[in-house]
Amino acid sequence: MKTSIILLTYNQLDVSKKCFESLEKYTKKDQVEIIVVDNGSTDGTREYLKSNPSFITILNEKNMGFAGGCNQGIEVATGDNLLFLNNDTIVTENWLDAMLDLLYSNDRIGMVGPVSNYVSGLQRIDVNYQSDDEINEFALQYCETVKGKSKQVLRLVGFCLLVKREVIEKLKGFDERFKFGSFEDDDICLRTVLEGYELHIALDSYVHHYGHVTFKGNSDINITQLYIENRYRYIEKWGNHLIDTAYPKLEIIEMVPSNVKKLLEIGCSAGATGLEIKNRYSCELYGTEKTPALASIASQFYEKVDIVSCDETNLSYPNDFFDLIILDQTIEHIYDPWNYIIEISKLLKPSGNIICRVPNVSHGEVLYQLLNGSWNYLNAGILNKEHVRFFTPKTMNLLFPTHMFDIIYNKNEKIDVNINIKLFFEEVVHLAHKFGITLDELITNLEIYQMLVLVKKK
Repeated sequence: MKTSIILLTYNQLDVSKKCFESLEKYTKKDQVEIIVVDNGSTDGTREYLKSNPSFITILNEKNMGFAGGCNQGIEVATGDNLLFLNNDTIVTENWLDAMLDLLYSNDRIGMVGPVSNYVSGLQRIDVNYQSDDEINEFALQYCETVKGKSKQVLRLVGFCLLVKREVIEKLKGFDERFKFGSFEDDDICLRTVLEGYELHIALDSYVHHYGHVTFKGNSDINITQLYIENRYRYIEKWGNHLIDTAYPKLEIIEMVPSNVKKLLEIGCSAGATGLEIKNRYSCELYGTEKTPALASIASQFYEKVDIVSCDETNLSYPNDFFDLIILDQTIEHIYDPWNYIIEISKLLKPSGNIICRVPNVSHGEVLYQLLNGSWNYLNAGILNKEHVRFFTPKTMNLLFPTHMFDIIYNKNEKIDVNINIKLFFEEVVHLAHKFGITLDELITNLEIYQMLVLVKKK
């Protein structure tokens, strides 16, 4: 079996050499072909590539971008698998073997990625090495502790992607509308999942990543602007309902009791949060979701997903069935949330738990808008002004009657308030002090963006 390793270069020769040297050292030459697509380098990279006969080299006169360059590599690749690798990486011992073992461990797995030091999402791990010379030793020790382990995800980062040829042929490569880079990996991951394939992280494969080296060496590209533009292109292609759905909500996951066996997630979206909970606790997942496209993705690894609105309580489960129900940013959309909590809690086992998150309507930005006669608090869930309920830190717990629930844990999530708004309310408090409003209490409430609570059924 042969793997075609496709790399793109654009200047940064010194960094690229480190990558090539690590490939030379830690890959089996008879099992790979290395295809290098240069996007118009001017620093000697092209001359270096020409001098290395072991590379299959494509020399572009202009920058074709990440997606365009990768597609050029796909056209000449002859391998059974294709591996897209950034040139600002250093591979380590057994990196490719571990990913190949995982890729072919299950027919449903279509794409695999490693763990790394510099990457977003669930692929990032903490490292303790201080120099390039220590990378491989760290990788050997770390990967031995997680040998053979993996986790399924909805998104892999494009710095290192191993894909079966049958998958890349169905997808017809990368979408070149995502110019230069950013969101082309989100797009290809989503298309892979929609084709019915799984994405997995090989926890025992480690690749060091410097991060954004090529971008930093290209003064013509503004990384922030590129991200904004390609995010817009992604939304234009897929719609708002499929943006950011692959990111699990770690703040929710960290509150999940470790003994959970059956979980119901109301408004489960594409299921990224539930999937990571399943990775950690091997529990059964059930959900509701009003958007069919999202429900179809979650259904690939949930036991069942009902396509209903978030206020539906007439679900086909027996009472006392679930260990945990997650209500994340759904309660504010429900006409009668207090009665809804009573009804939905019937599905909980005795001593079962609810995790609930709602936005804080007394956040400073909201109050200031209201005083100005405007109202644009979209994060409060105002999709239908007749069917939305608002909560504050003081009223949040009223959702859970004390005769039915014990409050186990409260967490308030804060975001900064504009300093001028904060100063304005400080003046308001001084004027209203006779009403018993304290400055500390008000300022604390002004900064709370959302409230999270874990409760246990009595």
